[in-house]
Parts: sequence; C-alpha cells; structure tokens
Amino acid sequence: MDIRWVGNEHTNSSSRQGYVPFVIVNHISAGTMASMDYWFTDPGNRVSSAHFGVSKTGTIHQYVAIERMAWANGLSSDQMSWATAPIVRQMKVNPNLYTVSIEHEGMDGALTEAQFQASVWLHRYIQQYILDKWGKDFPLDSEHVIGHFQINPVNKPNCPGPQFPWKRLYSALTPSEGGTDPMANLTDRIAALEMETKQLEQRLKQLEDYFQMDAIPEWARASVDKAVQSGLIDTPLNGSYDFYRLLVILDRKGLL
Repeated sequence: MDIRWVGNEHTNSSSRQGYVPFVIVNHISAGTMASMDYWFTDPGNRVSSAHFGVSKTGTIHQYVAIERMAWANGLSSDQMSWATAPIVRQMKVNPNLYTVSIEHEGMDGALTEAQFQASVWLHRYIQQYILDKWGKDFPLDSEHVIGHFQINPVNKPNCPGPQFPWKRLYSALTPSEGGTDPMANLTDRIAALEMETKQLEQRLKQLEDYFQMDAIPEWARASVDKAVQSGLIDTPLNGSYDFYRLLVILDRKGLL
C-alpha cells in the first residue's frame, strides 16, 4: 500500500496538547475523492479536516500528520453527553485530541473491495505508527475503532453510513487465534517506516515547490498580470508560493 501526502498549508490542524492518539474514527465523505482533496486543502475551509481519505479505487491520501489534531470529531463540553461511545464519555475532552480520522469516499458507507482492503491496511498502519512513535499500543476493537455517529449522533447520525461494513471490519482487524506472527509484525513495522520516509520526502518536495514554483499558479495569474501591468514587477516567473500569495492579497485589497 502507498500513502500520498495531499495536505497543504491551508489544511486545518491543531496541537494535540500532549494527548497521544489511541482511537480511530471512521467517516464517509458524502462525495468524491476529488472533492475531498479540494475541500481539505481549500484556503476558504475553516471548519474541518481529516487525517486520511480512502478512495473507491483503494488509494490513500493523507491531509494531516498523525502528530497533529485534525478537525473531524470535535465536541464542546456541553455536547459531551451526546456521545454514545464509552471512550468519549470516559475521556471528557474534545475527541479530536486523541483520535485519528479516516474519511471514505462515498455516500452510504458501502465500500468497494479495494477500498475495504485499503482501509483495513490503514487501520493497522495507524496502530503501528502510534506504537512506534509514542510506545502506546491499543487494540483495534469496537471500543477503539468507532464511527463518527458514536461521537456526535445529533449532527452526524449517518456517518459513516448505514452500509458501512462494521462486522467485516472488526473481523479483519481481529488477531488470529494462533497469536501474532513476529515476522509479520516486523514486516508491518518496516512497511510503516518506509511509508513515513516516503511521506517526509513528499512533504519536502512540496516545500521545495513552494520556494520556487516552475509556473505561475492559476489562482494567482490574474493578480500577477495586474502587478506586471502596474509596473510593480517585471519578472513574474519562478516566484515562490509566498510571493504569489502576497500578490493575491495586494490585489484583493485593491493595491494593484
């Protein structure tokens, strides 16, 4: 399996404030993977985000680092009594602080076979990542793998949907009676480390692209043209992301 880093500087996230994640929350996107990618990287989105998204073809996108808190499962103190998940009532703090969120492309929770297998792999990857990062182990059972509806049944009663394969998911995530295979654990850990390295490489490449972009981004082209016409700049190419963003801000304020 492969995870593609998609999050950008607009993707919402916050500090976990010292909490170590140990609960995975499943969601349905109520849309396409493309719309999910767009929304979670849109500068106009100031309300939500998720750690991961799983497409119908089985591709996995990551928007927020597991070390950070995504804005997916929030509850205020006066909403805490809504939750039906025992772990949420026990913790008594914003669930975003200790959860990792997985969005699934779709509408009613029905997953394709490729999507299901990718989601199973991703649950195990998250479990192993947290064990490697913080030394915290947790079972992939019904207490620690839950749906958004168990956190917020008032506003999200159908997330991740009536067709979500809970029984099959828990069965797939349950260790075999023969015990855990040490070699399988080692293989999973190596795979997790390789994936982490690949994600870091992707994020580094993204930062390098921001520093010097090969072409003027479409969202800044109109503002760049105004800046050239006004004589503010004479070399619009090979600018940094922040350079183009500054021109857009000046344009919006009517300064070009």
